[in-house]
Amino acid sequence: MKRFFGMMLAALVLLSAVPARAAQKDTLRILAIGNSFSWNAVEQNLAAMALSDGKCAIIGNMYIGGCSLERHWNNARTDNRDYSYRKINRYDVKTTKAKVTLAEALADEPWDIVTFQQASHFSGFPDTYEPFLTELIGYVRARVPAATKLYWHQTWAYAKTSKHKAFPDYDRDQDKMYGMIMAASGKACKEHGLTVIPCGTTMQNLRGTFVGDNVTTDGFHLNELGRYGAACTWYEVLFGNVVGNPFHPQYVTEEEVAAAQKAAAAAVRKPFKVSKIK
Repeated sequence: MKRFFGMMLAALVLLSAVPARAAQKDTLRILAIGNSFSWNAVEQNLAAMALSDGKCAIIGNMYIGGCSLERHWNNARTDNRDYSYRKINRYDVKTTKAKVTLAEALADEPWDIVTFQQASHFSGFPDTYEPFLTELIGYVRARVPAATKLYWHQTWAYAKTSKHKAFPDYDRDQDKMYGMIMAASGKACKEHGLTVIPCGTTMQNLRGTFVGDNVTTDGFHLNELGRYGAACTWYEVLFGNVVGNPFHPQYVTEEEVAAAQKAAAAAVRKPFKVSKIK
């Protein structure tokens, strides 16, 4: 109960800084069909960043840890109650509902944007994408408004010291893994007309700064800085102009905030190629 009231108080503080006209603006409704990597990217900072800049967003995340495109498609076609549906309202207050079907989540809001992604361990292997991505896109298209836009959430390469069991599939080489993810995700976006959210490139851009290879907690899930950088990438794609956004995460320094914003902006300009950040 105390935690709930604390969340509400934080939301009210954020709202007090939002211009009154924000409440009158259209709310952007975003649904991620993902896993822990979408949890890293959209559940911690994105709604707060929008609020701090006078924008409104409703964010849904259909979460299953390590979920692949194949599993998402199997869940869709069997109407499996396999998801934890995490929903963040326009005031940055999150609720979680267990045992939700994909069809139920798609019907919950008139989503403006739906995103897809592959499990991180399969992200560099295009043969793991199909036919599941094609089928999943068709399933979603039949259940959302005609104007809904479809995006691809690009995942990131593991840390150089990662102990992830799939890292040997990439010869334990971060650069090789990054290159394979770029090739596979680029192919998927081109074939399906998906707009990329290039979090994988943001992480590589950040790793090239003073931050170094320090954007993960366990070699693959993002730490506080990494999560902020991923949210910056989503913000730049969905709202534009993340550089100068006033939201400041508690455990990220001012220098890191600036680096993450610049890394994300550069990634959106060049989504499949590393940029040098000054």
